[in-house]
Amino acid sequence: MKQRIHPFLCKAAAIVAGVILVAGCSAPAAPSAPVTATVMQIIVVTSTPEPTSTKPAATATTASTPTIAVPTATPTVIPTATPDPNVNPFTGLALSPTNTKTIPVLIKVSNSPEVRPQSALALADVVVEHYSEGGITRFTALFHTNLPDKVGSVHSCRLIDIELPVIFGAGIVCSGTSGGTRQKIFASGSWADSGGDVRKTVWMVGDQGNFECLQPAGCPLPMYRTSEAYPPHNLFASTHNALAELVSRGLNKPTTFNTWSFSTTAPDGGKSAASVNIPYSSGVVGWVYDAKSGAWSRSIGGVPHFDAITGAQLTSTNVAVLYVNHVTTLIVEDSGGSHGIEIQLWGEGNAQLLRDGKMYDVRWQRTGNATGLKFVDSNGNALPMKPGNTWLEMVPLDMAVKVN
Repeated sequence: MKQRIHPFLCKAAAIVAGVILVAGCSAPAAPSAPVTATVMQIIVVTSTPEPTSTKPAATATTASTPTIAVPTATPTVIPTATPDPNVNPFTGLALSPTNTKTIPVLIKVSNSPEVRPQSALALADVVVEHYSEGGITRFTALFHTNLPDKVGSVHSCRLIDIELPVIFGAGIVCSGTSGGTRQKIFASGSWADSGGDVRKTVWMVGDQGNFECLQPAGCPLPMYRTSEAYPPHNLFASTHNALAELVSRGLNKPTTFNTWSFSTTAPDGGKSAASVNIPYSSGVVGWVYDAKSGAWSRSIGGVPHFDAITGAQLTSTNVAVLYVNHVTTLIVEDSGGSHGIEIQLWGEGNAQLLRDGKMYDVRWQRTGNATGLKFVDSNGNALPMKPGNTWLEMVPLDMAVKVN
């Protein structure tokens, strides 16, 4: 049942799948039942802004509650030319027939110290980390293997989220945007017919709780509040409910993403790599390779980074560091006056791909208006990723990332 929300705590919430939902909020109420996770999947297709090629130089030194399937083991290799439609294009692992027909869901997740450990990042197929503003990073997490009922805490979209739904062919849930970012989205060619009728195109605004419940128990809406934290850190998303909303709009279309190849065997070349340190201003992000598990373990500020749902340290099968041009804009993103950042994720640039205890110097490519993001070697050939989950670390061109 939809709930009316007190305007004092109102904060916009959004789903973009070629469509974004903005919801109101309200004072927290104690949940009357535990939140569970459901396994399902999703997809969305949009057009993309006409890119301008950039060549940066890197500075590298259902309603039921099934069990959660963490993307590991038993991989299926995706041939580059003829991908298997029953294989997840984001992980190289097999998908159920139901999941091959659904759209991936992106959820915008805060990385403020107050919200750690976050919920369900460990269950995402892909996590994109990027600067938000004021030196703080934020996550956009993609769910296609799993549809958890508690992801978050959910925070607002940024300019990079004009690009990510197009790249991945996905819908997106966030708690709104600043006015300046909203104007940029409306003006962008990423969204078809985004000419002003927000309810019929990009945005569907609901300031009376159209997309947010006051509690998780029995909530049919994409987002809900909990009593475990103070606003704005108590907002969480149900990807299952987000998918239901997309289905109701006729937007549940399989993703067109088809640009990653996978192999269980590490490619020739590369350099031995035991760890990587990414010096974000808000805390150095570290990834350390564990040969026994074949995955990279994450830390931030020298402290292991855990997931609240699994209780385990966050790990990734692949870690890619993308050197992307960052431009500070005039958009004010927060009450402190911090300015928004345009991360120009189009054209191509240098990158480092880490898998199997090795680091490969590669190029990332996103050209034309097509969905997708490629990693290629010096000859232009796709470099295969290891089947499993992937973290994409977006860094400025001059960041001194250290690989040991």
